[in-house]
Amino acid sequence: MINFIRAKKEDAETLLEKQIKTFDEDTRQTFNRPAGGPPGYDSLDVLHKEITENMYFKIMKNDKIIGGIHVTNMGSNHYNLTRIYVEPEAQNNGIGQKSISFLEEEFSQVVKWSLDTPSVAKRNHHLYEKMGYRKVSEMILDKASSLSLLFYEKEMHQ
Repeated sequence: MINFIRAKKEDAETLLEKQIKTFDEDTRQTFNRPAGGPPGYDSLDVLHKEITENMYFKIMKNDKIIGGIHVTNMGSNHYNLTRIYVEPEAQNNGIGQKSISFLEEEFSQVVKWSLDTPSVAKRNHHLYEKMGYRKVSEMILDKASSLSLLFYEKEMHQ
């Protein structure tokens, strides 16, 4: 059974371990490098700040943390799905879809959701588009490798 529970500061070390594991595995598969992720993905201080200053949920399966969700209130009923991750062993089981559905129910007042994801993260694109997000823009990060950041949005109908 999958549950979503608001994270507390004492969850940070376990969440950080899962976050590093997930992003490093993606980096190995995508870029053939041993480690990497979004800025601050491997910092306990950054994670403590995200948990205390924003909305951060732990994704639970059978009472064990298997991932996390970081949400930022952008104002005017616009929320940003800042980060979502599920440890590699638990992926491909619909947990990403359940996570997004949870957020949309939990924050039913939200009019617009937004997020960004790397252009090489094809599985992410599939998930977000399946959940009703549409690509609205792109920012080139590295011309040599054609790496860019894709921006997605989903308008919610009240």
